[in-house]
Amino acid sequence: MFYKIITECGHMGAGNSIDRVWFIKGENPLLVLHKARRLPMVKRKNTTLAVKLIKEISKEEYISGINSKRAAVYY
Repeated sequence: MFYKIITECGHMGAGNSIDRVWFIKGENPLLVLHKARRLPMVKRKNTTLAVKLIKEISKEEYISGINSKRAAVYY
């Protein structure tokens, strides 16, 4: 199964953050939630408050999302 996750990220001071989109493979939403809490730059890693969305997506959406993130890194 493939998931799109939006987390609150960034160490920009108290109350300031950015939302970041991740694309993760996982067996079920609970395991994906645990993976998301350990991602780099995620605020409040000891709680689930930083995870704003977990949405199951198709394999095509997953591949498209991964490719768009790779392209954004180079520009």
